[in-house]
Amino acid sequence: MSRRIVLLLIVAIPVLLFVNVFQAYRYSRIEQEIDRLQNEQQALIEENKRAILAISVLSSPQRIGPLAENELGLSRVDGSDIVRMRADDPGAVQ
Repeated sequence: MSRRIVLLLIVAIPVLLFVNVFQAYRYSRIEQEIDRLQNEQQALIEENKRAILAISVLSSPQRIGPLAENELGLSRVDGSDIVRMRADDPGAVQ
């Protein structure tokens, strides 16, 4: 009986040590992956902030007017040149 216990301990101890090392390796790999993903997330957040800033700058009325006139060759029209049309909804009940 004691021989079986000794044999079981001789086999179990290396197996448990291997399992412990394997778990430590997996933990280390997962930590590295988390760090990489956090860095990627931070970079994406910074890129998103820059894109939002660019949108707000480019969509401001002070920027659109000169851009339309200088780069696109558009000009302002008089109010008398504007024709307003109203279309009735064909599906509406009258």
